[in-house]
Amino acid sequence: MPAAVTHVIIAIVLIDLFRKFVLKKKNFPLYLVLIGGIAALLPDIDILIYWFLQAFTSIGLQELHRSFTHTIFIPLIIFLVALALWKFWPKVSHVLFVISGGWTIHLLLDAIFTYRVPIFYPLSSVSYGLALIPDGFLGGTFYMGLDAIILILWLVYEWKMHNFKDYI
Repeated sequence: MPAAVTHVIIAIVLIDLFRKFVLKKKNFPLYLVLIGGIAALLPDIDILIYWFLQAFTSIGLQELHRSFTHTIFIPLIIFLVALALWKFWPKVSHVLFVISGGWTIHLLLDAIFTYRVPIFYPLSSVSYGLALIPDGFLGGTFYMGLDAIILILWLVYEWKMHNFKDYI
């Protein structure tokens, strides 16, 4: 499965492209891009929950990870709440839209690269995914290497485009 840096940077890049080319930067400050990148980590909060539960139960990581937090219903609910708040609290709705987008990007990355995403949980426990990169590929180090490559490419791109000033 893609690791943290992959989730964050891919979300940041996709949300920033949406910001630049679809919305033309109108009413879309950079802090929202950052929030979207961080939100792309939220579905893996189940790992933190697993660590906490280890003190009280014998539940396994495989039983908990990619279960209730990897459903499309969470970003859908966040999106619907954002729509409901749009007229009354537009800034809050912008944050919620970006969180929904980051969460959805995480689910898409997991579904593309793995085979176990229960996208319709709790209605169905059937997992979907393309499994483009098997979990044990290159001794399980593939995703660590991918993280490093994506981070370096992103940093070089930001340097080349003189975009570092956008993040200061």
